[in-house]
Amino acid sequence: MSSSSDFLLASPPLRPFDLRFHSRLESPAYSLRSSSPSPSLAQSRISSISMAFDDAFDNLPSDDKLPWEVVRWTKLRKLSSQVYSEAGKRQFGVPTCIAVAATIAVGTAKGLILIFDYNQNLLTAIGSNTNISEAGAVTALAFSHDHTYVASGHEHGHIYIWHIKRPLAPRVHIPPFDPLRPDHQRHEGHVAEAKILHIGFMAKRHSVIASADDKGMAFYHVSLQNLMGKQVQSTRLVGRYPSLGFRSETQTRQRKATSVLAFAPMPLGSSPHPVETRGLVALMTPHILVIISTSPTAQTQYKTGRPKTISDTMGLSGCLDWFPAISAKHVKGALNGTTNGIHNSNPRLAYCWSNMVTVLDVAVGAHAQEGSREGRANTPNVPGMHHLEFTQAKKYVADEAIVSLRWLNSQILVLVTVTQRLLILNEHTMRVTDTVDLVPRQIMHHDYFSNQLNELVIRGGAGGDHYATISDAFFNSFRTFKGRIFLLGSYEFVVGHLSSWAERLMSLMEAEKFAGAIRLATKYYTGETDQVTIGLPEDEKARHDTVYDKLIDTVLTALRYELSDSGSSTPTTPTAIAANDDQQQIDTDEQYRQIAELADASFEALYVADALDVLFDSVYEYFENANLRGIYFETLEPYILAEKIMSFPPAIVKELINIYASLALNERLEEMICHLDTATLDIDQVTTLCRNYELYDALIYVWNQALGDYISPMADFMKLISRHFKLTSSDSSTVSNTDATRTDEHESAVEKLRVDISKVYSYLSYIFTSRVYPTGQYLDDDVAAGAKASLYYFLFLGTTVTWPRESGTEIIVDVEGDEKAGQQSFPYLRLLLKYDAAAFVAAMNEAFEDTFLNGAQDDTASDEEDVYDDVKTKRHDLPDDLIFGRAMSRQYIVNILLEILSGAEFSPKETIYLDMFIARNAAKYPQFISLSEYLLRQVMLRLCAPPSSEIADDCQLSVEYLLSAYKPEVLDDLVKTFVQVRYFRVLKWIFRTEKQYARLVSVYFEDMDAETGASAATTYGSRDEVFTTVEECLANKSELSPEQRTQVRAAVAENFRNLVITDPARAAEVVEKYTPELHAGIFDKLSDRQDLQFKYLQSLFKRELHREGVTVLPRKQRAKWNTQQARETYITLLCEFEKGKVINFLRYLQKGDVRLSKVLSALESAGVIDGEIFLLRSEGQYAEAIRRLIAHLGYLKEKLLKLYPDSVSRGRTRNRGRWVHVDERKLVEVERTLQHYVILGTRLCTERSKKMATGTSGPSSTGVATKLSEAEMIWLDLIDSIVALTRDVSTTLFPDITVFEKMSHSSSYDSPTKTILFLRRLVQDVFSALLAATTTTKVSANNITTSATGAAAPGTTTSFLRILEAFLARTAAASPSVVDLRNVLANIFEAYIYERQLLTLTNRLLNKDLMVHVSKVYAIRQEGWRVGGQSCEVCGRKVCGPNAPFEILNAWERKLVDVERRRKVRFRSQAKNVEPEADYEEEEEERRGRTGQSSTLTNGGRRRQQRRMSASTSEDGGDEDESERVVRGKGTAYDERERQRTVFLRPGEDTGESAATALDNGPAGSVIEMQTGGSTGEAASELVSLVIFKCKHIYHKQCLEKILDSGRGTTSLVNDRGIGEGYKCILCQ
Repeated sequence: MSSSSDFLLASPPLRPFDLRFHSRLESPAYSLRSSSPSPSLAQSRISSISMAFDDAFDNLPSDDKLPWEVVRWTKLRKLSSQVYSEAGKRQFGVPTCIAVAATIAVGTAKGLILIFDYNQNLLTAIGSNTNISEAGAVTALAFSHDHTYVASGHEHGHIYIWHIKRPLAPRVHIPPFDPLRPDHQRHEGHVAEAKILHIGFMAKRHSVIASADDKGMAFYHVSLQNLMGKQVQSTRLVGRYPSLGFRSETQTRQRKATSVLAFAPMPLGSSPHPVETRGLVALMTPHILVIISTSPTAQTQYKTGRPKTISDTMGLSGCLDWFPAISAKHVKGALNGTTNGIHNSNPRLAYCWSNMVTVLDVAVGAHAQEGSREGRANTPNVPGMHHLEFTQAKKYVADEAIVSLRWLNSQILVLVTVTQRLLILNEHTMRVTDTVDLVPRQIMHHDYFSNQLNELVIRGGAGGDHYATISDAFFNSFRTFKGRIFLLGSYEFVVGHLSSWAERLMSLMEAEKFAGAIRLATKYYTGETDQVTIGLPEDEKARHDTVYDKLIDTVLTALRYELSDSGSSTPTTPTAIAANDDQQQIDTDEQYRQIAELADASFEALYVADALDVLFDSVYEYFENANLRGIYFETLEPYILAEKIMSFPPAIVKELINIYASLALNERLEEMICHLDTATLDIDQVTTLCRNYELYDALIYVWNQALGDYISPMADFMKLISRHFKLTSSDSSTVSNTDATRTDEHESAVEKLRVDISKVYSYLSYIFTSRVYPTGQYLDDDVAAGAKASLYYFLFLGTTVTWPRESGTEIIVDVEGDEKAGQQSFPYLRLLLKYDAAAFVAAMNEAFEDTFLNGAQDDTASDEEDVYDDVKTKRHDLPDDLIFGRAMSRQYIVNILLEILSGAEFSPKETIYLDMFIARNAAKYPQFISLSEYLLRQVMLRLCAPPSSEIADDCQLSVEYLLSAYKPEVLDDLVKTFVQVRYFRVLKWIFRTEKQYARLVSVYFEDMDAETGASAATTYGSRDEVFTTVEECLANKSELSPEQRTQVRAAVAENFRNLVITDPARAAEVVEKYTPELHAGIFDKLSDRQDLQFKYLQSLFKRELHREGVTVLPRKQRAKWNTQQARETYITLLCEFEKGKVINFLRYLQKGDVRLSKVLSALESAGVIDGEIFLLRSEGQYAEAIRRLIAHLGYLKEKLLKLYPDSVSRGRTRNRGRWVHVDERKLVEVERTLQHYVILGTRLCTERSKKMATGTSGPSSTGVATKLSEAEMIWLDLIDSIVALTRDVSTTLFPDITVFEKMSHSSSYDSPTKTILFLRRLVQDVFSALLAATTTTKVSANNITTSATGAAAPGTTTSFLRILEAFLARTAAASPSVVDLRNVLANIFEAYIYERQLLTLTNRLLNKDLMVHVSKVYAIRQEGWRVGGQSCEVCGRKVCGPNAPFEILNAWERKLVDVERRRKVRFRSQAKNVEPEADYEEEEEERRGRTGQSSTLTNGGRRRQQRRMSASTSEDGGDEDESERVVRGKGTAYDERERQRTVFLRPGEDTGESAATALDNGPAGSVIEMQTGGSTGEAASELVSLVIFKCKHIYHKQCLEKILDSGRGTTSLVNDRGIGEGYKCILCQ
């Protein structure tokens, strides 16, 4: 039994049973290696990875650098020579537009239409025999559906329809419309000089067209034949006729500038569609896109505005194009029906505003929709007509404006950008696949819109739209027809088509970009590229069938061409091939890189195309003939490791093994063998090779997978173990100590054997858990059962095994030094245990988890013991290995292991692993393993005696497992043993289970390290467990009895020190909650750990002081632990650990809470001067506080002078130049500290002065100046110390004061000058504070008493003169120099001057701001309101303006006089100090006496007048209450005159409110009341109140109330100020 001191668990646990066995090859992910059979393999692999096709070609900036052209252009030279030649221009005119169908039509500037066939022959020149030149240049062209007619629109508004076969005269001529001609007044059509920009035929009819011009107008024209001849009926679709020089009264708004940017009738498709019957026309303006149906009548079907997300800086452009309904077998999109298995697609409209392309799908709806929304039609349900549905299917946003778009086919859109780039857009994915630069083509474009839409650029237009630019028109020069793109350039006519996938591959091959061509073909095969734009089908099978042959041909052609000249001679033997240097057969490194890259691309292509037969036939032949098999196998290796290619011809396998083995690439070869299909391997060759090169992983893989043999690898491992024991036993005898070379070789061989032998335990673990070794894949159930049975048979048979059975060879165990090794039972099992018992037991621990050992697998072997006895008795007649293995069980294995390891040949270091194995598995599988109690107890005792500290924790964990299933009868002895070996986890479990809580708590403390507080088992325990356990035991809801609680408290008290060491803050919380009587232990039990004391007390005081709203905690509310000792100790500890928090804590204290003698020394030692001063102040000892502060100022003075190192020695003179360098950062820090303590001192003195003024002064100070009070003395001491500090520093830094005077008047200061000026400012600040303290205190006669000697008695206020007199006397006595006294007096007077200047400036600024605001208010109040009319909106009588009643002007003048008089009375009343109402009444009486008016006024009238005047005075002329203007009884004459004077024509004058405020009062507009008066007794001059709203409508109040009262009853419409809050304008509501 080991003592408790033997194992302190300092070493980390081994955990042998928690680790799983792994092989080197188990990971499924394999990366490409840098080494290779070829000498320059690293370079080859890196190059092949980096040279991907995308990097090689896709990132090139322009198509002229690509090996192919995205668009293959063809110049129509013959046609261009006829159109662009000088003769052609003179005869026909410059080309202006084109149209393409069965023929090519070119419009010219002379109005002609040139028709060419596709052989570029001029068929006819339409219009050459007419005066068509008067119509102007051709600006629009369109072919009919059957390509027999052509329509042209011209510059001056003319439209012609021509028959191509009969071009002598037009079939239809539509002249422009002239509204001034009488015969045109009832007609519709384009106006003269309007350019016809767009034209198109409607459906199949030759006489029906639609057109649009640059003025924003579009028409639908129908040519009819009747008795009167041909007539054309034009129906306006959109737009307004331009103004003719006049404007009707209804045209009050300015029109938006507009034009038709794009226009197109929907063409007919290859399949009939119901939508075609509606005759749809789509047109786009700068503001809106609209689709109009022309059949049966013109009607808007769809409308949407320009998206707001489009940036105006992108420029204004618009374009659209229809794609008709077509028939196809597989068409993606909305389908309307099927006919004979063929689907009909819906028509689609692609349109673009600026840079946003949208595809709109048009379908026939089943039912009419209610309402409309964006993306839907708003079509009424017309009988017999289909309802149309429009859906915005897809969108694309370009990086620049798009000026034209066309459908190339049903899945490709071609776009022209403003910078003349051609974008190829896949409509299915809405992704641009290619880009072509059209700038070299010089495509023709026209400025059709800038003049018409100019105001959208300059002024922003009437609608608020604003655009940076207006794009030119490209639509007449850019056309598509049957997959071809036609461009009308300025100098040539070209046609192009998208290059197909085959053409692109051919271009790469012609450019000798073989690797790029193969990678591109691979992408075509897999569908990684855009199939639509290059002509590949989207269906995967059809695409594979199309590309396969071309892909194989590309690979073989490239390899044949590239490898044909790489080598000149071919070695004929494997040795020659292995020794051959591939690099010698290659001219340059660049050529080698190309070949390696080509090989990589070829292998990938053939693997993707599943053409491995070509890879192992033709491709291998090319590399073999070129002597480049190293590159071939190096490229093949990643596919083998990734298990993409697992089988290939045996001849290639043989060559692969020979090359890798000859180059000593054994590990890589082993990896490949383990990932190959063993059916393709030469077993004899592979096994021989693996044994020779000691590739045991590959050897095991071949034995297992190819032959199903799981015992032969074990035989090889037995030989390796025997060899290992021979080598290790012969170390001292066969190896000389002096031979260092042989020693190194011997150690290397032994180490190599250890690595190989260790694989046997991984092998056992893999097979016993149904996994393939070494790949880790899972075996089939049947195969796994046979493999496990074979290994169990080999290990647990008990005798040697003859294997293979047919050969009769017995597997012998030959261990040197142990002659009986082969004669003992279970020889193989013993050998494995003797080599590494821990690894074998760990492997069996994994095997026990498998269900194979749950019971007998065959009825023949149902009892393990019977099988064992049968084997022992019939050694020469062995049963089949599978029958024996299937009968294996866990009980049998445990019995065998106990029998073997109980022998003397195994030491305790080896048997301990068996004990751990039994303890764990006996608990996990009690239904399969049955052991006696005696055996289990012995196992537990052996686990309590671990042979080394490394496995002590594993032994403890095993004991925990065992105790969960085994309950010892006598537990006390085991507990003592667990205590000795420090198995604390086990003890915790036992005491918790037995409910021995006191011992449980004690164990937790024993488990803690006494010094660090860390758990001995830090990996598996937490120090929080001890607190959790204590809380569980002592909680109110705990089930512990009172006696048990007492025992737990005793345990906590006994281990109080360890509890605090664990976590002081948590300990303080737990003790305060459950055992507060233990707080006193913090002072005696932890006197040597002040850091823990501090954390403990800090936690307590935080909880005590951080209560809600606590500033000073009353003594009655303090906890019991909050004693004087605790507070003093905490202050001392704060000074040591956290000085910055001392002041915060002291603020919570009250007078007498601490003893100054105990605390001041700690504060002084720590240098916490603020704490000393604060504490002395709280105790009322101001004089002592000032004394300590003055002492600290002396310390700061010395610190300041030390910053000037040469100040004492040589000083500073006028001729010595600048001072030496001073640390400015430290200087600023010292100055800030000085300023802080000077301010603190002035606050102390001021506070003391206030207390003496209120009679709360403390004891007087005693000193030489006995005539001064204590407050005056501390002021004197403070001033004297600061002045002395300034004088000393000045004298030290400037012995010659004239130097300082000169420096102080210079433009820049050096450091000493700044320091002296700073100190002088401090002196001024102190005197300013003294002035404030002596002048702001009101002096009472009761507070000032003087003794017979003239000294101020206690309780008197501080006197500035007495302090100044004492200060001057002290200064004169200390320094009789007149210069010093003058400087001090100068500072005092400067303080006075500074205060005076500051007050004067403040007063001036306040007066200035006041006058500014008063002026603004007065200006606002002088503003009046302007009404909208001059008459009442109800009765129509005049209320203002010319011919208004004269009484209004009189009333207004009287009102001004009255307001001015009131203002004067108010000022005079303030001077007399009387109430304004009384003064105004006296003046009124005087005025009436002078004018002879009656002064009779009833009491009630006076009270109403006083209230009225009071309101007027307080609100500066506010409106009077309506109830106060009602006249009843006596005093009528006075009130009548008052009403006549109260005229509110300008509301800002008398309401007390600004115009802006008055405007916001009412709900429908503010009400402003104005009263007018006339002669009494006349109805026309009856007093009338006016109401003005903010909408500028004016009413008589009586008229308005009559209308409003009729709907409100008796509800009041007037508030308490007479303002109508309930009024509403009857015209605006």
